[in-house]
Amino acid sequence: MAEEVRRFRYPGPADPDARDRGPTRGRSSDLLYNHLVISTVQVMEKGQTTGLHHHNDQDGYWMVLAGKARFSGEGDTHYGDLGPMEGIFMPRYTRYAFESIDDEPLQILRVSQLRPVEGKPQASRPGQAREGSLAS
Repeated sequence: MAEEVRRFRYPGPADPDARDRGPTRGRSSDLLYNHLVISTVQVMEKGQTTGLHHHNDQDGYWMVLAGKARFSGEGDTHYGDLGPMEGIFMPRYTRYAFESIDDEPLQILRVSQLRPVEGKPQASRPGQAREGSLAS
Protein backbone atom coordinates (compact mmCIF):
# COMPACT_ATOMS: atom_id res chain seq x y z
CA MET A 1 0.00 0.00 0.00
CA ALA A 2 1.46 3.34 -1.06
CA GLU A 3 1.62 6.04 1.57
CA GLU A 4 0.32 9.51 0.88
CA VAL A 5 2.39 12.65 1.28
CA ARG A 6 1.56 14.32 4.58
CA ARG A 7 2.54 17.67 5.94
CA PHE A 8 2.86 18.28 9.65
CA ARG A 9 4.04 20.93 12.06
CA TYR A 10 5.11 21.20 15.66
CA PRO A 11 3.29 24.13 17.31
CA GLY A 12 5.93 24.49 20.04
CA PRO A 13 6.28 23.59 23.72
CA ALA A 14 2.98 25.22 24.67
CA ASP A 15 1.01 23.01 22.23
CA PRO A 16 -2.60 23.05 23.52
CA ASP A 17 -3.24 19.59 22.01
CA ALA A 18 -0.21 17.88 23.59
CA ARG A 19 -0.91 14.66 25.49
CA ASP A 20 -0.20 14.84 29.21
CA ARG A 21 2.08 11.90 30.02
CA GLY A 22 1.73 12.32 33.79
CA PRO A 23 3.42 14.48 36.43
CA THR A 24 6.85 12.85 36.05
CA ARG A 25 6.90 12.37 32.26
CA GLY A 26 5.90 15.69 30.65
CA ARG A 27 3.85 16.20 27.50
CA SER A 28 3.96 14.77 23.99
CA SER A 29 2.91 16.28 20.66
CA ASP A 30 2.14 13.76 17.93
CA LEU A 31 3.51 14.80 14.55
CA LEU A 32 2.90 11.62 12.55
CA TYR A 33 1.72 8.12 13.45
CA ASN A 34 0.93 5.41 10.93
CA HIS A 35 1.76 1.73 10.36
CA LEU A 36 5.35 2.61 9.34
CA VAL A 37 6.55 5.44 11.55
CA ILE A 38 5.94 7.35 14.78
CA SER A 39 7.12 10.92 15.19
CA THR A 40 6.52 13.02 18.29
CA VAL A 41 8.07 15.87 20.23
CA GLN A 42 8.23 15.36 23.98
CA VAL A 43 8.50 18.34 26.32
CA MET A 44 9.81 17.72 29.83
CA GLU A 45 10.72 19.98 32.74
CA LYS A 46 13.96 19.50 34.66
CA GLY A 47 13.88 16.20 36.57
CA GLN A 48 11.10 14.61 34.52
CA THR A 49 12.01 11.20 33.08
CA THR A 50 10.64 8.45 30.88
CA GLY A 51 11.73 5.73 33.28
CA LEU A 52 13.62 2.64 32.13
CA HIS A 53 11.79 0.83 29.32
CA HIS A 54 12.22 -0.68 25.87
CA HIS A 55 10.26 -1.09 22.64
CA ASN A 56 10.07 -4.52 21.03
CA ASP A 57 8.48 -3.18 17.86
CA GLN A 58 10.49 -0.01 17.14
CA ASP A 59 13.94 1.16 16.14
CA GLY A 60 14.14 4.87 16.83
CA TYR A 61 16.19 7.95 17.26
CA TRP A 62 15.83 10.99 19.47
CA MET A 63 17.20 14.43 18.72
CA VAL A 64 17.30 17.25 21.26
CA LEU A 65 15.75 20.46 19.93
CA ALA A 66 16.11 22.49 23.16
CA GLY A 67 17.30 21.84 26.71
CA LYS A 68 19.45 18.85 27.65
CA ALA A 69 18.75 15.12 28.06
CA ARG A 70 20.60 12.40 29.93
CA PHE A 71 20.23 8.94 28.38
CA SER A 72 20.90 5.89 30.51
CA GLY A 73 20.37 2.14 30.41
CA GLU A 74 20.32 -0.77 32.80
CA GLY A 75 22.57 -0.67 35.83
CA ASP A 76 25.29 1.97 35.51
CA THR A 77 24.98 2.32 31.73
CA HIS A 78 25.29 5.96 30.71
CA TYR A 79 24.64 6.55 27.00
CA GLY A 80 25.40 10.26 27.24
CA ASP A 81 24.20 13.78 27.93
CA LEU A 82 22.83 15.43 24.81
CA GLY A 83 22.32 19.11 24.02
CA PRO A 84 20.55 20.87 21.16
CA MET A 85 20.97 19.28 17.74
CA GLU A 86 22.51 16.11 19.20
CA GLY A 87 20.82 12.75 18.91
CA ILE A 88 20.96 9.07 19.75
CA PHE A 89 19.71 5.90 18.03
CA MET A 90 18.09 3.11 20.06
CA PRO A 91 17.55 -0.27 18.39
CA ARG A 92 14.52 -2.24 19.48
CA TYR A 93 14.89 -4.30 22.68
CA THR A 94 17.40 -1.79 24.12
CA ARG A 95 16.42 -0.76 27.65
CA TYR A 96 16.83 2.98 28.11
CA ALA A 97 15.53 6.05 29.91
CA PHE A 98 16.06 9.73 29.42
CA GLU A 99 15.70 12.65 31.78
CA SER A 100 15.53 16.42 31.37
CA ILE A 101 18.65 17.79 33.08
CA ASP A 102 18.59 21.51 32.27
CA ASP A 103 16.63 24.50 33.58
CA GLU A 104 15.41 25.05 30.01
CA PRO A 105 12.59 22.58 29.26
CA LEU A 106 13.67 19.62 27.14
CA GLN A 107 12.13 19.47 23.69
CA ILE A 108 13.11 16.19 22.06
CA LEU A 109 12.11 14.85 18.65
CA ARG A 110 11.39 11.13 18.40
CA VAL A 111 11.28 9.26 15.10
CA SER A 112 10.67 5.51 15.25
CA GLN A 113 10.25 2.89 12.56
CA LEU A 114 7.58 0.37 13.47
CA ARG A 115 8.69 -3.24 13.02
CA PRO A 116 6.21 -6.10 13.29
CA VAL A 117 6.48 -8.48 16.22
CA GLU A 118 5.28 -11.96 15.38
CA GLY A 119 2.01 -12.86 17.07
CA LYS A 120 1.23 -9.32 18.26
CA PRO A 121 -1.02 -6.74 16.61
CA GLN A 122 0.61 -3.42 15.79
CA ALA A 123 -0.20 -0.47 18.00
CA SER A 124 -2.73 1.91 16.60
CA ARG A 125 -3.33 5.60 16.96
CA PRO A 126 -4.94 8.03 14.58
CA GLY A 127 -2.82 8.17 11.41
CA GLN A 128 -3.19 11.91 11.10
CA ALA A 129 -0.49 14.48 10.72
CA ARG A 130 -0.84 17.95 12.14
CA GLU A 131 -1.55 20.18 9.21
CA GLY A 132 0.45 23.29 8.61
CA SER A 133 3.44 24.54 6.75
CA LEU A 134 6.91 23.20 7.22
CA ALA A 135 9.64 25.69 8.00
CA SER A 136 11.43 26.75 4.84
